[in-house]
Amino acid sequence: MALLLVALCAAGCGRRAAPSSFSAVAAPGWASIEVRDGVEYDRAWKTVWSILYRDFDIEFASKEDGHLRTSWLYTWSGLYQPNYRVRVTVQFSDDRRTFHVKAEAQAEAGSQWVLGVDSRLVSTLKTDLMGTIGRTAR
Repeated sequence: MALLLVALCAAGCGRRAAPSSFSAVAAPGWASIEVRDGVEYDRAWKTVWSILYRDFDIEFASKEDGHLRTSWLYTWSGLYQPNYRVRVTVQFSDDRRTFHVKAEAQAEAGSQWVLGVDSRLVSTLKTDLMGTIGRTAR
């Protein structure tokens, strides 16, 4: 009986629920941010890169195409959670005056991942990007 209790706790006690900032959605939306007047594309690209690189590993980046995506991060909540992850995708418009940000989150439910957004991540990204190179957000 004691071994069964230890096994059940080992299987379930290490898992944490998704943070309260997680909301399940069918498809995460994009936030559009206009680049502030006087900010050249090179500076905007480097700023976006450096803000994301602080917390994420960059999985894919093409400055020429204006596209960047991070890999999944399992420690956004402050602790490693194998059942919760977030990532960010950025796409600059063709004229380089606007960029679009999508912050995805996934929480594991059984053997499947539930797609959603993390409101804390979205808020942090908008604050950091708007405060450095952005003009307006939609």
